[in-house]
Amino acid sequence: MAIAGFAIAALVLVPTARPTEAVFTDSETATGTLTAFVVPRPTLSSTCTINPGLLGATPSITIEWTLPAGYASTDVRYGVGATPTTLQPVTANYVTTPLSGARYRTVFSGGLLSGLLGGSASVGVRIQDTPKNSWLSRWATATGGSGLAGINAYCTVNP
Repeated sequence: MAIAGFAIAALVLVPTARPTEAVFTDSETATGTLTAFVVPRPTLSSTCTINPGLLGATPSITIEWTLPAGYASTDVRYGVGATPTTLQPVTANYVTTPLSGARYRTVFSGGLLSGLLGGSASVGVRIQDTPKNSWLSRWATATGGSGLAGINAYCTVNP
C-alpha cells in the first residue's frame, strides 16, 4: 500500500505544461543574399602549343595564363593528368616564366615513354587561396597529344 501511495503522490507532484501568452508570429519579414566565396582560377590564353621533340622523344606542352587580381605567383599550383578531370598536383617537370604584368608562361615536360608511344596528357594551373585558407580554384586546363613518334601533334585549351 505504501508503494501505491507513493505512485499516486508522484503523479500528483509532476508539473504539467502551462499555456503561455507569448506570440511567436509576426508579419514582418527580412530578406538577404548569401554568396559563397569562390577562388578565381587563372585565365589561359586561347591557344597552347605542344612540341613533340625529335620523334616524340621529349614532348612538352606550353600554356600562357594570367593571374586573377589579388593573387601572387606563389599562390599557383600546377597539375598533370591523363584528362582534365584527373589532374594531380605536381612539383616538378615544369618551368614558369613571368611575361608582363600578371601574365606567365609555363612549359610542362613529358617523359620519353609517353612521347615515343604517342598519347595525350592534360596540364593545368589553379590558385590556392593562402594564407587566408587552403581553398582551391578550379583547374584552368589544356590537353595536348600526338601520334606514334610525335606525328599529328595537337594542343587544345579546355573550357
